[in-house]
Amino acid sequence: MVTRVATFTSHTLLSNLALSNAAKLTDLSNQSASGYKSRSYAGIASDTQQLLNIEGSLTRNDQYLNNITQVKLRLQNMESATDSLTDIATRMKTLLLQGLSNSQASDLNLDEEGNQALDQVTSLLNTTLDGRYLFGGGTTDTAPVNLAAAPLPDTYFATVAGSDSATLGALGGTTAGSLDINGQTIAYTPGMTAKALANAINSLSPPPAIASVRADVGTPNYRLVIEDFSGNAMAISETGGGNLLDGLSHNPAPSTDAGYYQGDQKQLSARIDEDYSIKYGVRADDPAFASLISGLQIMSKTTDETSLRIALGHIEYAIDNLPNVTSKIGIDTKNVETVESQHQDFSVFANNAISDIENVDVPLTLAELEQYNTALQASFLAISKSADNSLVNYLR
Repeated sequence: MVTRVATFTSHTLLSNLALSNAAKLTDLSNQSASGYKSRSYAGIASDTQQLLNIEGSLTRNDQYLNNITQVKLRLQNMESATDSLTDIATRMKTLLLQGLSNSQASDLNLDEEGNQALDQVTSLLNTTLDGRYLFGGGTTDTAPVNLAAAPLPDTYFATVAGSDSATLGALGGTTAGSLDINGQTIAYTPGMTAKALANAINSLSPPPAIASVRADVGTPNYRLVIEDFSGNAMAISETGGGNLLDGLSHNPAPSTDAGYYQGDQKQLSARIDEDYSIKYGVRADDPAFASLISGLQIMSKTTDETSLRIALGHIEYAIDNLPNVTSKIGIDTKNVETVESQHQDFSVFANNAISDIENVDVPLTLAELEQYNTALQASFLAISKSADNSLVNYLR
């Protein structure tokens, strides 16, 4: 076919339209086969920057989701361990009550039961996940509990008849004075309650000892208990002329070892959002764990009834407070899951946005492909017809 001057313009126009249709047909054919608008960024040049931004955000979002998964696994393991500790404490309480009610501590082998329970407690508080210890705070490469170094508390105590609101005068503190405990002074009066004295000791910073008023299980009485967990003998004396110390009995610690806790005072933390690093979990030095260990230590070393009642008080304290530990873990889990839900929502949004930029609607593309194929065939036919245009044909 020869293009003449008279037909050059129309031929060129028809040829360009045909080439354009052919190029579009090729693009649509590739899109329908692959499902993508283009194999390169050049094919989606106007949306490239937006796509890169979304992909970068999605990558960071996926990392936060991975971090959250790790945090949730650790919290689940902590919660499981704490639940098991509660079961142990409840079982030991039952054994102690049986032994104390019938004076059968020796017959029930309470010392052996205590030792076995201590082994279980050690294993649970030294729980690991992916080679990391969970209850040691920021120290994740060292077992947080070493019971070979666990001290029994040096303890002073007195029985409070009938109520935890009994006054110090009823305990022998009939004259106003002050106690010096490990170098810190606490003033008291005969009308002060045992509970108020315990609060005064615990409110000092740092507390020179740990004081509490606990139910003396198996009797209608309570006990004022002042304990030093350092492993050293408590330095306690009257410095203000009073006589309260005369009414306190001394249960000396049979050990002067260092504390059992080998971790640090940090909390586990993880970055779970752009500007949010969560601190989570609990440490093995939590007072509930410490009381359980102290109670079991006493239980494992003596059959003395007074000492066993103090051990029972520790275990009662642990039973009362372990649910608070579980609740703390549950709150951390809930906080993490709230952030996780936000990231999952963003993941859905981002993937949909990326799909809108990168992907094609295949059925719609196939329909459009058919239209362009028809148009291309028409272009070829028009080009063929234009080649036949001549004056002779026109005059026919």
